[in-house]
Amino acid sequence: MWRQGRRLHSGSDLTMGLGVQWTPPNRKLPAGAEPRPGTLQLCSGNHCLVFQIAQAGAVPNILRRILADGRVTFAAYNVASDCRKLWAHHGLEVRSTLELRRAAAAAGLGNASLADMAERLLGIRGVGKSKRVCTSKWGGRRLSRNQVRHASVDAYLSCLLGVCLRRHDEARQQVYECDYYSDDEAESLEGQLAGEQDYDDYGDWDRCVGYLTRQGSLDA
Repeated sequence: MWRQGRRLHSGSDLTMGLGVQWTPPNRKLPAGAEPRPGTLQLCSGNHCLVFQIAQAGAVPNILRRILADGRVTFAAYNVASDCRKLWAHHGLEVRSTLELRRAAAAAGLGNASLADMAERLLGIRGVGKSKRVCTSKWGGRRLSRNQVRHASVDAYLSCLLGVCLRRHDEARQQVYECDYYSDDEAESLEGQLAGEQDYDDYGDWDRCVGYLTRQGSLDA
């Protein structure tokens, strides 16, 4: 597991970025079958966690509790697909999710890509995904720096977009106009997220990181 950053923040109604990386199979899978996840990445604010789930053997119960916590909304692009893989191979339930494509469409962006959302909502330009990294071996014992960066960026953008789109939805429900983020405003978003209360369902998040550190599966 990789963690970038020292402390992970949340509130009573937290939005976190979620992502799953997997290696495309060499042959066509049976109907209804899901590829095995190589990594599970989560992001809160500017802190990212990349868990090598393919190498973990058993998933710690403490991580299961975080994913099943209804107070946390996990945002992702094609989130249902990620959740199906986690359930099919590890029995992991993700209780509350936000599909970024659907939320962006409701905000008037149409069928936008992740890169389009990042530019139009966050003012972050030039987001791209390397096909070579996307199709690389995600279930291996060690991840390359490019893989870690790719997985972290995916979860990070999902987190920021999830926060922005949820705020847009709340404002729309209150008949307010959504404020899109400019280049300067995007920098302040991290500070707003970092000001949230610490996630503390009996200390599950910090305990989860601590547990995996003691098991030798965390590199910082």
